[in-house]
Amino acid sequence: MRGCRVQIAGGRRGFLQGMAAGTLGLPALLSGCAAPAAQLAQGTPAEQITATSFATLQSSGLTRGGVVGFDDRHVLTCGHVLEGGARSALLRRADGAEETGSLVARSGRMDLAVLQVRPGFLTPAARAEDPPQRGELVWAAGAPSIGSPIAQGHVEAPDAEMPGFGRGFTARMPVLMGYSGGPVVDEGGQLLGLTAALPQPGAAGALAFLLGADIDGLAQSDRQVFVLSIRRAAQEARRLLGAMPPRA
Repeated sequence: MRGCRVQIAGGRRGFLQGMAAGTLGLPALLSGCAAPAAQLAQGTPAEQITATSFATLQSSGLTRGGVVGFDDRHVLTCGHVLEGGARSALLRRADGAEETGSLVARSGRMDLAVLQVRPGFLTPAARAEDPPQRGELVWAAGAPSIGSPIAQGHVEAPDAEMPGFGRGFTARMPVLMGYSGGPVVDEGGQLLGLTAALPQPGAAGALAFLLGADIDGLAQSDRQVFVLSIRRAAQEARRLLGAMPPRA
């Protein structure tokens, strides 16, 4: 099947990250209003990954997205979640345990960042061996300031490329800003990719910035979402880590 090429206006900026500071200052007030992803994922294919391989990412006191366990010492997220030259972020697991993740590599090929954590902080996520199929059911986990942290949808285009973000697939699901960097899994709970961006954001980003919450997303039953392929992200992460100088 031929891949589709998704165009987006506005450069590399992802539209699913938690907004840094709304004009009304609501993000800080709304932080923590949404139930934890692991709690709402119970009984769904996302239950295992949210309980052991997912953590929310906070910077400057605000939750901006999520990370997924890659190996014993590293986690993956979308590069745009770490804005402003940030070199570290606070990560919080489902059980409330916290860890400072340190940026060790950022890709120039796709919207991907690799952070180092203490050994065992997150369990490496089980990755799907096969690419997604059109119409396949998928589940996403995130950390929105308000709204559900779990979304169910289906694969729309199994092979898609989004300039500045990389290659993956598009899905239709009711994700909200704050899902960036979080996992998208198949019916078996296997990791397919990382939620990355809205190919057609419209006024969603501006509204979220002004209101401090993704009101546009809350009003929609589904959205077209670009998901960065975990197969390609894992290959890139291994390349980046392999290019690092050996530790003393």
